[in-house]
Amino acid sequence: MQNIIFTGGELIIDDCAFYGCNSLVNITFPPTVKSIGEYAFRGCSNLEHLRIPDGVCSIGKRAFNYC
Repeated sequence: MQNIIFTGGELIIDDCAFYGCNSLVNITFPPTVKSIGEYAFRGCSNLEHLRIPDGVCSIGKRAFNYC
C-alpha cells in the first residue's frame, strides 16, 4: 500500500494503526480527522507526503517516529 486517502465523517486514527508500513508514501487526511494515536505511523520510513488538517486536536507520542 503506497497511498492512503481517508474519506468520510469524523475520524480518529488508532494507536499503532499503520505501525511499520514501509511501503506507505502518501497520506491524505480529510478535514474531519480529529486525533492521531500514539505510534500510529511509526516506522513508515518511506513516507514522503502528508498534510495534517487544522482540525486535529491531538497527536499521540511518537506518532511519526522513524518516518
